[in-house]
Amino acid sequence: MRTWRVGSFSMGASLLLLGVFLLLSQVFKWGDPALALLSWWPFIFIVLGVEIIVYLARHKQEKATIQYDFISIIFIAVLGTCGLVMAMLSASGLLELAGNVVKAEARTADLPAYEETALSGVDRIVVDSGTFPLTIESTDAKAVSLFGTYEAETINDKNLIENVSDYILAEKKGDTLFIKLKELPRQRFINSYHDADATLLIPAGKKLELKGSDGNLAVAPRGLKSNWAIDTPGWVKIETDEKSNIKVEANNVHDLEGAWKGIKDVNEEGLKSGHISFGKGTNTITVNHANMVEVD
Repeated sequence: MRTWRVGSFSMGASLLLLGVFLLLSQVFKWGDPALALLSWWPFIFIVLGVEIIVYLARHKQEKATIQYDFISIIFIAVLGTCGLVMAMLSASGLLELAGNVVKAEARTADLPAYEETALSGVDRIVVDSGTFPLTIESTDAKAVSLFGTYEAETINDKNLIENVSDYILAEKKGDTLFIKLKELPRQRFINSYHDADATLLIPAGKKLELKGSDGNLAVAPRGLKSNWAIDTPGWVKIETDEKSNIKVEANNVHDLEGAWKGIKDVNEEGLKSGHISFGKGTNTITVNHANMVEVD
């Protein structure tokens, strides 16, 4: 009496066909792993049925006993399903994403320098800094420029910012130069860390209107010869020296640090206003809606 363990041949045939399919999918980039996964269970039953029919046909004259090798059948199902799930993850890019997370490294790189020298006819500069932290200085130069560094988690030594247009949008309209700082690029689905340290130079004779969004601002109005207006809910620090000839006005701010004068409460929410002067106070820096204004 012959005994046939149904499942042994099926396991070998299934592993062979599954391996061939996965190999061809990787080499030729064809085949839908999701479709193969949906077809996997019917395929197992087909292979098992063929195995039983072939065995019975070959041993019609013999008294045969059929036993089912359930361990092999379960092994085929588990191994095949795992293999196809891995193929689906590879096809969807999730495996590559996981590899990128492992290979990512924190680097400090230079921001591509921005410079605008064609300022003829430009009297006003409007800057939208967003959440970008900035140090703003007045300069005797006749150009607007921005430079600095940024920290980011990068992959394969590739810089996230390669061109000025990756983080700055600049347009001249009439007598105004508009500058908008974009958020730093980041990898999707990766909780990556990004930070920047940039300096924006503004010609001393040009008016500046800056709008921020929670970003910290450091202002150095050296030799300022025009009026600046800053509107931001973030933190503002104004650095002065013995030659400063400015007046600083703060409106609707939460905290004031420094030798402020005329401090008064604006409303019941604790917002304050005040002013402080250096030298003759010829030019004015107005700060509105900040969380804190510190004058050093």
